[in-house]
Amino acid sequence: MLGLRATDCGYRFLVLFFNCMLTFGSYFCFDMPSVLQSQFQELNCDSITNFTNHSSGGNGSIISNQTCCADCLGMTADNYNLLYAIYAWTNAVVVIGAGFLIDKLGNRVGVFLFSFLCVLGSSTFALGAMLRETSAMLPLMLVGRLLFGSGNGSLTIVQNRITAFWFKDKELAMAFGFTLAFSRLGSVLNFFLTENFSQLYGLNWTLWGGAMLCGLGFMSAFVVSFLDIVGVRQLGQDVAVASESKKTESYRYQAFLPVLLAVGTDHHVFLQWSIPLYG
Repeated sequence: MLGLRATDCGYRFLVLFFNCMLTFGSYFCFDMPSVLQSQFQELNCDSITNFTNHSSGGNGSIISNQTCCADCLGMTADNYNLLYAIYAWTNAVVVIGAGFLIDKLGNRVGVFLFSFLCVLGSSTFALGAMLRETSAMLPLMLVGRLLFGSGNGSLTIVQNRITAFWFKDKELAMAFGFTLAFSRLGSVLNFFLTENFSQLYGLNWTLWGGAMLCGLGFMSAFVVSFLDIVGVRQLGQDVAVASESKKTESYRYQAFLPVLLAVGTDHHVFLQWSIPLYG
C-alpha cells in the first residue's frame, strides 16, 4: 500500500494513525452530555406552555422565573447522572468479557464489533433525545449509553493490542502515547466545539454529529484491519497470529460462561431497577 512494506517504519506509523482514529470520535462523543448539561436539564418551552395553559385556564402565561429552551430535554439531576452511571458501570464490567473475546477471536473481529457498538450506542442515544416529552426518551438514551459503554472501553483494549503487535521492541511507549493523545484530543475538542455547534444547529444535530464521529472510527476499523491483514501476511506471521487466537482452551471458555451470564443478568436487573426509579 502506497509503496510501503510491512517492514518499513512508515507502514507501522500508518497503522498507528488509523488505530488512533478508532477512539477519537468515541472520546469526543463520551463527554457530550457534560458540555450540554444545561440543555439536558432545562425544561422544554412547549412543556412549560402546556403546563401553564392547563393551570391558568388557557391564558398561555409562562412562569416568570423558569428558564426554558426549544429543544431541551427537561431531565432531573438523577436522570442526568444516570447517563454517566450506566456508562461507567457497563464499561467496568464488560471489558473483562471483551478481553477474553478478543483473545479468542482476534483483533479484526474485536475492532469491528466494538467500533460498531460505539456507532450503534451513540445513534440510539441521539434517537432517544429526539423523543423528548415522551416516556421512551430516558429508556432509549440509557440503552444507547449502555451500548456505547460496552463498545468504547472494549475498543481501547483491541486498540492497545494492535499497537503492541506493530510496535513490539520498537517505539512502543511513544505509540501508546500517540493513541492516548488522540483519544484525549477528541475530549478536548468536544469541550471547545460542542456548545457552539449546539447553539448554531440545535441539540439533535449535535448528538447526531457525535454519532457520525463514531462512524469515522468504524470506517477507520476497515482501514486498520486491511493494513493489519496485508502487513501480517508480508511479515509471514499470519499462521502464528491465527494460532495464537486459538490458544484459549475450551475448558476456560466453559469456565467463563457463568461470568458472561452474570454480566447479562446484571444488565437486565440494572435497567429494571433504574428506569422505573428515575423515569
